[in-house]
Amino acid sequence: MTGTGIAVEIMRETLGDIRLVKGRGILALMGVAIGTAAVIAMLHVGHNARKAALSQFETLGTDLVMIQPQATGTEAVPQVPIGMVLDLPKQGLGVSEVSAIVQTGGKVRSGRIDIQATIIAATDGLYTLGKARIDQGRATSDLDRFSPFAVIGSEIAARIDRASGRPVAAGDQISFGGQVLTVIGTLKDTPSNFILNIEFNRSIVVPFAAARRLISNPVIGNIAARLAPGASDQATAEALRNYFTKRMPNGFMQVTTAREMIASIEEQMRIYATLILGIGAVSLVVGGVGIMNVMLMSVMERRQEIGLRLAVGARRKDIRLMFLCETLILSLIGSGVGTCLGYVAGWIFTDSSGWQFEAAPLALPLGAGMALVVGLFFGIYPAARAARLDPVTALRSE
Repeated sequence: MTGTGIAVEIMRETLGDIRLVKGRGILALMGVAIGTAAVIAMLHVGHNARKAALSQFETLGTDLVMIQPQATGTEAVPQVPIGMVLDLPKQGLGVSEVSAIVQTGGKVRSGRIDIQATIIAATDGLYTLGKARIDQGRATSDLDRFSPFAVIGSEIAARIDRASGRPVAAGDQISFGGQVLTVIGTLKDTPSNFILNIEFNRSIVVPFAAARRLISNPVIGNIAARLAPGASDQATAEALRNYFTKRMPNGFMQVTTAREMIASIEEQMRIYATLILGIGAVSLVVGGVGIMNVMLMSVMERRQEIGLRLAVGARRKDIRLMFLCETLILSLIGSGVGTCLGYVAGWIFTDSSGWQFEAAPLALPLGAGMALVVGLFFGIYPAARAARLDPVTALRSE
């Protein structure tokens, strides 16, 4: 019989012998399946989370920069002159557009209802930096100066609409802190901008200078900026920090770029992936040990069969190959079940998170690879022990 024929015969007999260990092997297979499922599911979750995060960053803008004044020690947050902020694009620091932002929160009254809202007093660049579009009316402008004008976010406009029974229109009036504001426009539905830390849908935007009408001591809390074309985010961030450090003796600037946030998210995902992979590896080891125990029991119970095979001419390497194939098939079954479970778990998590599912490229190769590694590593010892049996002693065993 040729080598190929021997291999085919061994595989055929191996598939038949698997039935002998299927009852004992279920728990061992569960360990391999759970470990594989954990790893595969984590691959899918990590891949789709990264894809969703990058997609959101692309929507919001990967060239955004958030600059926040910070106090030194217990001192109050330093005040940044508006002129210093608006001059940033002229300083050659790597930013092309800026907007100074003053934020406060509270209840806005419209008719007989009170609505919790964020009041944003900002210069003109806020709308383009935050990709906020006007639904009706017009946007606030620096030319409005101290005028009590307001642009309302879509969620606030919808609540006023439901309460009053009619859509918000230009010329309507709302009040905040005793100050009457005239609505000059409403915003379209705008995604929350976590880079700039702004939820436009739940905010009311007023002219920057009008902040003095609403807040007793308005202080610039955030500065939104956009990187100049070709500018390095790291170099720009360092240049901005140095620029303000020289001009702010009682504080400093915390500069965060969108690209730094992307890198931070990817680092967190790597940490989570490592933890889950560690858990999966433990489950795989437990499953592998279980398979090894099952195969050792099989060797003990089939000593007469092994002795008979050796007596009629089977080579020791054939015996070794036979038991190694059984181990590989068991691990392949467990890994196959785990891979399917991992796909399902990854899809369920992705769908519940509102992401579009996309299979991780490494899922299938890794699932098959883990089966091969577990099968070989934990199958070598039982196979070698079976091949070392003495034919005479094996035939005499009960």
